[in-house]
Amino acid sequence: MSKVKRIGAVDHALLKLGSFNSGQAAAAATGPLDKVAAEMEAKWGSARLPRLVPTEMAAKFGQAAEKLDQAIRDNDLEAITHRAQVLIRGWQTLDRTATEAGHTPKPPNTWSLTYNGKPYTIALDRADADAVARHSEHPETVLTLPELLLAWSQWEPSAFTETVKANFPGATVQPAQKVTVPDDEIPF
Repeated sequence: MSKVKRIGAVDHALLKLGSFNSGQAAAAATGPLDKVAAEMEAKWGSARLPRLVPTEMAAKFGQAAEKLDQAIRDNDLEAITHRAQVLIRGWQTLDRTATEAGHTPKPPNTWSLTYNGKPYTIALDRADADAVARHSEHPETVLTLPELLLAWSQWEPSAFTETVKANFPGATVQPAQKVTVPDDEIPF
């Protein structure tokens, strides 16, 4: 499973708990929710929108996400479909409420995601990064693209990664997995 997760979006690892066919149906039922969650986090920033609305509303939204997760664990397609629709309306309500309260979306030249449970925002330039950091619960995770490129250039394995990407267009960087070598005799 990817370590990137949107709040209120579907944990696709849970969908794998069901049978192959019901997992596909559940994924189809939650597809529109994933789209709305991605749009809202692109507009407002990763993990930001629930913090801009009244506590009671944010709590109801969190409860709705938990109920969807439970429906997925129960492999209940009808409940999954219903709960996904509830969360779509929830995202729309959060968006409308935050807007009516005078909150503004994040600057357009920024990108947000949650990685390893921590929200990050990447800004094209310092001005946008400063604007986001002023309103962020995690200003330490607001980075500029030049800062990322500097860190990347200082990272020794970057030359290896760049060589792989040059020779294999479309290759992606994935977490390394430890390989265990059996400590037994070869059977021949």
